[in-house]
Amino acid sequence: MSRYANLVEPNGSLASLFNQVFFSLPFAFWALALIMLVVSGASYRSKQLTLGGAVAAFLVGFIPTYVLGFGALATLLLFFIAAGVLGKIAKRIGTFDVMKIQKKGGTRDAVQVYANGFMALLAGLLYALNPSIPFLVMFGSAVGEAASDTFASEVGILSKTKPVSIITGRPMTPGLSGAVSPLGLASGLLGAVLIGLCFWGCFLPITPKSAAYASVVALSSFFGCLIDSVLGATLQAHYYDEVNDRITERSEVDGRTLPLERGIRWIDNDMVNFMSNVIAAVFGMSMSLLVG
Repeated sequence: MSRYANLVEPNGSLASLFNQVFFSLPFAFWALALIMLVVSGASYRSKQLTLGGAVAAFLVGFIPTYVLGFGALATLLLFFIAAGVLGKIAKRIGTFDVMKIQKKGGTRDAVQVYANGFMALLAGLLYALNPSIPFLVMFGSAVGEAASDTFASEVGILSKTKPVSIITGRPMTPGLSGAVSPLGLASGLLGAVLIGLCFWGCFLPITPKSAAYASVVALSSFFGCLIDSVLGATLQAHYYDEVNDRITERSEVDGRTLPLERGIRWIDNDMVNFMSNVIAAVFGMSMSLLVG
């Protein structure tokens, strides 16, 4: 059996049972590498990821799964598949083209993957060095924050209610970082809870203490989602497009360099995602210490 995947104690879940069988195979390492190659390759072929994004996704998926077992893969895939589905739904039924104001398109590159997945990868590495529940919760919180933020963004853009700034409460253009709506907040909370339940089912037994850890994952995930909006409204760079008379996250439009309207020029949406993911992961790990 893998010297890493067996560090997570069996809990009777399907993922746990699969770990016991799969990682007892002599070729488990290479079989897992092939599985992740197929998943990342399919994501590249379907244009969900760029080539660099697919390589990053391979690493973010392979290392935590090799360390934590298939519970990690199930949690990551829940986020990734849900994000892809919600993105396609939003594009199909949405009436506002967010690409006019957002810096990047729907195909995620390596920077976007690491912005949302580096802390999950780091949590897996830390767990390999010191198998303990705080690092396991850190992993769940990191994935949960990415899911919560994605749910809030992709579903919130469909809201019939005009979004407002999380800081000032003033109306904002849909799709701009820092804008929130009741639908977006409810969707973000749903994403956090779904990852929390998946984390519980894959990694922990059915006990009151396990419920507390799963609650920490859900709470820290949604907390990170809110922090993302706060950072987006305050620190993230926004520019003024005088020709089209709108605020945008793009520093250049049609070859024109736009003046900075607010925020810090080097802090873009990827940096905000990374910062909020770090905060959520560290917050979740810290809260798990209080559970004991």
